[in-house]
Amino acid sequence: MGMSGYVMDIEEAFWGTVSKIIKESEHVNEAMTRAVDLSKPMVPYMSVSDIEDGVSEMWNDFWSEHQQ
Repeated sequence: MGMSGYVMDIEEAFWGTVSKIIKESEHVNEAMTRAVDLSKPMVPYMSVSDIEDGVSEMWNDFWSEHQQ
């Protein structure tokens, strides 16, 4: 596995954990804060704005599926 494969695996694990955080959070801001905190040791090269954008999109997707 090359370096890019390793990075992709780390990012996949990060976003998988963020998905669990979203399910456990009561508000999108809580999920964003927890995801940003998690990113520091896992994916320190990702920007806060990219993480917050990702969380916001995942939050909307999750709750749009569970509102009906």
